[in-house]
Amino acid sequence: MSEQEIREGMLLAVWDEPPLDFDPDTLIKRVEQKKSRRRALVGVGVATAVIAVASFALPGLLPRDRGGQLASEGQTTSSTAPSEPAEKKAQRIGDKLAEKLALTMTNFKEVYAALRPNGFSYPPNLTSTAPRKPSDPELSGYVFLTDHIGPTSLRVQGMKGQFSTKDFCSSAVVCRNVQQNDGTTVIEAEFNEGGTEIARSEVVRQFPSGYYVTISSHNYNPASSSGLRQTVPVRVEVLTTLVTDPSIDWE
Repeated sequence: MSEQEIREGMLLAVWDEPPLDFDPDTLIKRVEQKKSRRRALVGVGVATAVIAVASFALPGLLPRDRGGQLASEGQTTSSTAPSEPAEKKAQRIGDKLAEKLALTMTNFKEVYAALRPNGFSYPPNLTSTAPRKPSDPELSGYVFLTDHIGPTSLRVQGMKGQFSTKDFCSSAVVCRNVQQNDGTTVIEAEFNEGGTEIARSEVVRQFPSGYYVTISSHNYNPASSSGLRQTVPVRVEVLTTLVTDPSIDWE
């Protein structure tokens, strides 16, 4: 056997032997460190991809206001509910008055109302195009009814301004203030207009804001200025029930 063959055999004999300083625990730790580093790099990559996708998708998912701005969770709006149209409010008040009167005076027939914004018109269903004056009422109209005598009506008026209780009660045979629990005041008055019977019953409800509502009953039909009768069809007690009905929002 030659020297070359002997050298190659010796190399083959020790080829698979580990180095003298070989430590299995160190090798295992290095493998585990490489695995942990690889997992951390993968996790960072996934999180970066999620953030990138969310940055593009989120603006399309969030609600937008009319100006195109994104709405935040704690954003507050200053918008208020739209106000009720004046015509619709007048109709609603009139329907409530007619309903209350029919329930209170069960002997009345054909009870209905015709209320409108602004001042009175003659006949009551006439639409006026004249500009409103400061002294005109904000709400006016009639509650129509038919009793055993015939058809007549109650006059209704709502406005804001100065009201003198002294002047109102000056010619009344009966006049009294009735304080309400809600802070309003009802003034009840009856007038004989120089006769022996009550020719006019009237109540006024005053609100702290300066707004006041008047409902009156006459010995004639105020909607047509006809139909004279001996006395009023409705007395102040019933008128007070109408003007203080809690289901009616006058203001």
